[in-house]
Amino acid sequence: MAQMLGLAALGVAGCTPAIDHLTQPGIPAKLQPSGGTGRDPIAHLLNRAAFGARPGQIEAVRQIGRAHWIDAQLAYESIPDNGVNLRLRRYDTLGLDAVDMHGFGWDKSYIAGELGAMMLTRATYSERQLYERMVEFWSDHFNIYAFKDEVIFLKTVDDRNVIRRHALGTFGDLLRASAHSPAMLRYLDNTLNEKSHPNENYAREIMELHTLGVDGGYTETDVKEVARCLTGWTVDGRDTFQFRAEWHDTAAKTVLGQTIAAGGGQDDGERVLNILIDHPATRQFVCTKLARHFVADTPSAGLITDCVHTWEVTGGDLRAIMRTLLNHAEFESAPPKFKRPFDLVVSFLRASDANYDGNPHFVEVLSKLGQRPFAWPRPDGYADTMAQWQGNLLDRWNFCSAALASQLPGVSLDLAGLAKRGDSVGDPLTALRFFGRSFLNRDLNAAEEKVLWGIASATGAVDGLRDSLALLIAGPAFQLR
Repeated sequence: MAQMLGLAALGVAGCTPAIDHLTQPGIPAKLQPSGGTGRDPIAHLLNRAAFGARPGQIEAVRQIGRAHWIDAQLAYESIPDNGVNLRLRRYDTLGLDAVDMHGFGWDKSYIAGELGAMMLTRATYSERQLYERMVEFWSDHFNIYAFKDEVIFLKTVDDRNVIRRHALGTFGDLLRASAHSPAMLRYLDNTLNEKSHPNENYAREIMELHTLGVDGGYTETDVKEVARCLTGWTVDGRDTFQFRAEWHDTAAKTVLGQTIAAGGGQDDGERVLNILIDHPATRQFVCTKLARHFVADTPSAGLITDCVHTWEVTGGDLRAIMRTLLNHAEFESAPPKFKRPFDLVVSFLRASDANYDGNPHFVEVLSKLGQRPFAWPRPDGYADTMAQWQGNLLDRWNFCSAALASQLPGVSLDLAGLAKRGDSVGDPLTALRFFGRSFLNRDLNAAEEKVLWGIASATGAVDGLRDSLALLIAGPAFQLR
């Protein structure tokens, strides 16, 4: 059967270091993926709150219970993650500061490749899946284009000390950390914000994109006043935050109707942050974005209101807000969402139990798909709705074809091993149905099975299975989460 459907030829491909096999999360010796005709509620949870299920994970979560899994994921610090930490040790830039990276003389492409590969490795192999989802969300919300000037030397530190440190903390702490981030200040030109010629870029984006939203009630005058409050917020020669008092506008300002007295120095900017954190429009805007990312492209007013209420009573505690969102009735009944390219790639690696050895060149695959980490040039971050991603279907098909042809750099598959664990090596149609359940978390419907079986049985041994499985993961069902 392996020869008939090409499973032998689709076995382990490539050469991967032994450490990757030692750190590969374990899967059950026997696999019985979810069947049925409807959406499995645990599969739905893992497609939204994680980057999809790994083989056997749906059954494991079902055993411990949905509520227990959510609680454990929210308390992510208690989840051991030694496997992914060992994988990350291959990266030279993992724990370095910007001045160190300058000192070692690495070029920007080397640092960018490692930064993207680290994000991909964590999303694929971390047991702290909800945390990694939140890291992805906030990386877009506080988007920084890493390829602007010298920003790449700073973004690795921002990822570590801003986004990852506060991804499930409080929104206030996260915003304050971002506002003091050398990467953000340099990307949005606040390093040029001096009293004689104020630069309004960061002042505008912190209100439009990070807090209030474009309809949040601020005016052009507020933009100018916030820029004045942030004069002197810059970066020193060691690429760390610095307040330069001689650059600061010391006169009184008025921001969103609140007076900031003269002579406040750096505290002018801190006052602005507190005003924005406490503003009702911030709660509404951020909760809407969270609901859009995790639930629906057009989330309901009721869901947003419930998340806003949790924000109000907890002071912006992101764990509490996410608990409200994930346990909401509308999460359970959410309509399908179109996978963004990063989600498509990671969910395939997880569902196929692929071994990714951390090769930074793999990040170029995401470039071709249009979502390389930290490569969106505008400050609004990558789009998060179906309408804005439907134009790259050909690129998605090319990815799926390359994935099943073992042409992804640093990635190896052992589909024959999966089929064996699923007791699916004796009959070709049984094998096809097994992979259908493995990737879609349900049974193939009659139309899907007819098309896929026709390809698998007619094209030829190796090409038949490869093409049918490529079509399976390129089809509408796997493209949705």
